[in-house]
Amino acid sequence: MPRIALNLSSEQLESLSRMFPDEPVEDVLLRIVNDFLSGKTPKAELKADEKLLRTLLDVLNAYTGKIDELGRRVSQVVEILEDLSSRLQNLEEQLRSISQQPKQVEKKELRRSALDILKEQGVMFESDIAGKIKNRDAFFERLRRGGAVVIELAKERVAVDPDFFARFKDKVAKLSSSSEDFLGRELEKSELRLLKALSGSGLAYFDSARRRWVIEL
Repeated sequence: MPRIALNLSSEQLESLSRMFPDEPVEDVLLRIVNDFLSGKTPKAELKADEKLLRTLLDVLNAYTGKIDELGRRVSQVVEILEDLSSRLQNLEEQLRSISQQPKQVEKKELRRSALDILKEQGVMFESDIAGKIKNRDAFFERLRRGGAVVIELAKERVAVDPDFFARFKDKVAKLSSSSEDFLGRELEKSELRLLKALSGSGLAYFDSARRRWVIEL
């Protein structure tokens, strides 16, 4: 058999030794030549390709699993964000509702407080509250809407509790004199002040012929 001499580098020899660790280099070279001539692929190359393929598949499967896990986590994060967005919207609506409630309650308390005071006093003259209430027009209008009797006098307005006013008119209708002393004995201070205010504005007068007071309201 003819002999052929090949000059291989040390790196090439090491590569062949790693690929075919159980065979002498000479036999490996001969088998490679025979396989090449016969059209066969060396088993070592097939094994190397299979190993590489398995490695690639393992890596791909690992990354695929991580991608699936990442997808699940992204879905969870999206659900959490949607839930937080819904809660935040509800919280904003509650805060807007709460911010409006104090104003509404405050207005109701102011109106109720003024009516309560009027009910206790019976009469409320504008001159008595001039230094306390800036917008007196709105104040008396709120009292009017609340059921109070608001009377326009010559120089000011006066608010009267409706129950007080009904009793006042009945009481005044029974008076038979316009004497200051008589009125002082028969009427309370608030009633006497209201009668004088009505009289001074031409809304009440004493009919001497019939001996009785007349209130023109």
